[in-house]
Amino acid sequence: MDKQVDKNLINSHDRFFIELFSKKAEVSEFIAKIFPIEISKKIDLQSLELDKTEYIDSKLKTNYSDIVYSCKYGASTKIKISLLFEHKSYTETFPHFQLLGYMLKIWETQIKQKQELTPVIPIIFYHGEKKWTKKNLNDYFKEIDNDLKKFIPNFDYQLIDTSNYTDDEIIKLFSNLQLQMGILILKNIYDEQKIIQETEKFFANINQLLQTEQGESFFETIISYLYYATNLETKKIVEKMRTISPKAGEKFVSTAMRLKTEGIETEKKRIAFSMLKKNYTDKEIIDLTGLTQEQLNYLKTLKEFQLDLETIQ
Repeated sequence: MDKQVDKNLINSHDRFFIELFSKKAEVSEFIAKIFPIEISKKIDLQSLELDKTEYIDSKLKTNYSDIVYSCKYGASTKIKISLLFEHKSYTETFPHFQLLGYMLKIWETQIKQKQELTPVIPIIFYHGEKKWTKKNLNDYFKEIDNDLKKFIPNFDYQLIDTSNYTDDEIIKLFSNLQLQMGILILKNIYDEQKIIQETEKFFANINQLLQTEQGESFFETIISYLYYATNLETKKIVEKMRTISPKAGEKFVSTAMRLKTEGIETEKKRIAFSMLKKNYTDKEIIDLTGLTQEQLNYLKTLKEFQLDLETIQ
């Protein structure tokens, strides 16, 4: 899409994933439809509760973002379900080692807080272009017999590789429109030509989605994701969208315009921020960026001029 803001400044993939799977309704259907039946039938979906504890450390953040839910399993067992979004867009060679460190972090937190230790089901959600080859942890080691295998902490993880599903399979599998559209967009985000060609398929039920305030809000989230994560031209996708739904087309235009305006304002502040550090005068900064003196004064109050994008917006 045509825009002036640097899209690399915003981790749009993570934000979209978190927005999609932070809602109980979407996660409930996801678990019910994707998990092995022998597991999903024992999970009490009504008991799902979002765990807001931070478990990912700085090292793991380079590979994953996570959403964790606590719930009941079977008659009385408590478990945690961790959705880990692989955001590098390419396959990980040794995911078990990263997952093991992640699960240990959860258990260490539980021990520290004197909580009951709970099993953790790790789910890797992957939407890269290269197919993910899943291995057992034991397969990392060559020429080991059963006597040695008992010293290796072998465990499994659930892999969701969107390339294993066709678009039609995703549409048929999920009845929740936010989940359906969200996974379709995640699956195809790297194929801009296909998004344009298949707009009618991906958004066939957009009028139904837009009937609720929550649905409208999620559609804006989709637009934001497409805006920051692709180079799609707004005009082309709006033309396609309007053939499906005039309301969706207008919503797309208004949201894209708002995002562009916000991006321009953010870029102005970034430029001003950089100029402040180089001791430019107020007049020079205001003349170049178009910021007001009040806005500039605010930037000047920031401690040592160290600030991230989220704060200066």
